[in-house]
Amino acid sequence: MKSHARVVIVGGGIMGVGLLYHLALEGWSDIVLIEKGELTSGSTWHAAGQCPHFNGSLNMTKVHVYGTELYPKLEALTGQAVSWHGCGGLRLAQTDEELNWLKYVEGISKLAGYEGEIIGPGEIRKYHPFLETFGLKAAFRTVTDGHVAPADVTNAMAAGARKLGAEIYRRTLVTDIKLLKTGEWQVITDKGNITAEHVVNSAGSYCDVVGAWTGHNVPIANMLHHYTITEPLQELIDLETELPVVRDPYS
Repeated sequence: MKSHARVVIVGGGIMGVGLLYHLALEGWSDIVLIEKGELTSGSTWHAAGQCPHFNGSLNMTKVHVYGTELYPKLEALTGQAVSWHGCGGLRLAQTDEELNWLKYVEGISKLAGYEGEIIGPGEIRKYHPFLETFGLKAAFRTVTDGHVAPADVTNAMAAGARKLGAEIYRRTLVTDIKLLKTGEWQVITDKGNITAEHVVNSAGSYCDVVGAWTGHNVPIANMLHHYTITEPLQELIDLETELPVVRDPYS
């Protein structure tokens, strides 16, 4: 392990590795990521991997657009497949208030430059023949939504970052971070210490612990989520096209 680095990133999930990759793309050198286990072994590996554009913030929408443009190209850029499926998406609305929200987001879609439209219940079945439309007012259809395998995306960015000169230390536990008199940070690990100009807290579920080491309160609460994984469904296999990702705020 090196003793000095310009940047040390703590945490090897999609946020930390994504930052490492993009710093390297911007020409930053002498950058390091430290992960206590394996890359994606925290929350990233079991994320659903949805990549929607629908968002009420213009700036966040631009981030989503960037992601859905990047992910299909990552395999060619890094040599690592990411299981990108550009199947489109549907965001459902059941009330007039939600329909107004769809109209607001439709305006943002035009500003952000992605293809989105509001469609009625009759059109919804055109894109998703198995979706029950009873009680629906409308849906916001996005052509370029999709989904990826989160672990694959992370490892692709890790491969790309390494090619650009970044270093990743796996199975290395950070135990403390101290501010030095020089204004630099000393990152203390179970395999030695690194002095850094910048330290980034990308520790996911543990970011409040990492933040406390430097006197920062990170206001997060870890919550359990659930999803269902099914066996292959023949009705879906028989379709000529892949179904869009459906987002239902009531489900």
